[in-house]
Amino acid sequence: MATNPMQRKARNSFLLGMLLMLIITGAVIAFLILQLTNMKKKEKEEAASYVTVYTLNKNVESGEEINANEDLTITQVVKDNAPTDYLTPSDLGTTNIAKISMTKGTVVSKEMLYVDENVTGNDVRKQEFNMFILPTDLQTGDFIDVRLLMPSGADYIVVSKKKVDIPAISGVDATGTISIELSEDEINMISNAIVDAFKTNGAKLYVNKYTEPGLQEASTPTYPVNQEVMQLINDNPNILEEARTALWNRYNATQRNDVLNPAVNNEDAQDNLEEKMEESVTNSTTIRQEYLEGLSAEAAAATSATNTTSNTTK
Repeated sequence: MATNPMQRKARNSFLLGMLLMLIITGAVIAFLILQLTNMKKKEKEEAASYVTVYTLNKNVESGEEINANEDLTITQVVKDNAPTDYLTPSDLGTTNIAKISMTKGTVVSKEMLYVDENVTGNDVRKQEFNMFILPTDLQTGDFIDVRLLMPSGADYIVVSKKKVDIPAISGVDATGTISIELSEDEINMISNAIVDAFKTNGAKLYVNKYTEPGLQEASTPTYPVNQEVMQLINDNPNILEEARTALWNRYNATQRNDVLNPAVNNEDAQDNLEEKMEESVTNSTTIRQEYLEGLSAEAAAATSATNTTSNTTK
């Protein structure tokens, strides 16, 4: 059937319009697909540029232990702003010690921590001492070596890198008493050193502080115990074999008979020992009495404050 020119023109216009509509629709769809692809690509790139790190939620000092649950916060940061050795959950241990002082908000890296360096052994006990010469600026949390200085000038490291706890009496630190944690072999060594110091006129049993405990490794002890103590250590089942071997090596390698024994076996040694031991016991008793009196005073003050509050409420 023939069509007139007007109908043919209208049909061609319709087909042309449909074609243009399909082209435009296709272009829009292609544009949307391209935009969606770019958006997903950008999201992937942004996600890849962020990493999960640990930041400090408080200031910490060099040598301070960091509690993973209380002192660290999980945070997302731009990867370029994170240290290359940033800390991950698998890097944390039971004990985490700060090597350096850090401020709140610091992104913690692996190099900033000692991990599981100071895990407490089964034989570790807290010991209190009042016969050491202490630095004037010693504070709780400092790390120290205990040393024995003999009149001859020989200066021995007895135990190394111990964290100090200074007991407080009525809120005031004790002036001459500290507590440190010691293993069984260290308890024997330090006891022997105390006896040697007490026996010897002019000997000095003192402590010195680490300046950067987080960065400084523990000193190697050099003090040689006497034969009786060495035998006690050898027979003690609570002392690890590694520690026992190290002590025997030190005992055998050091000429104690030529250096220490002549000094500690002088004619006044026994009198010196008895005098110093009595002085140490007296000091311990005095400090303990002051501590108990301080507790009593604090308890009385707390009771008084409670009664005052109760009366005021009434």
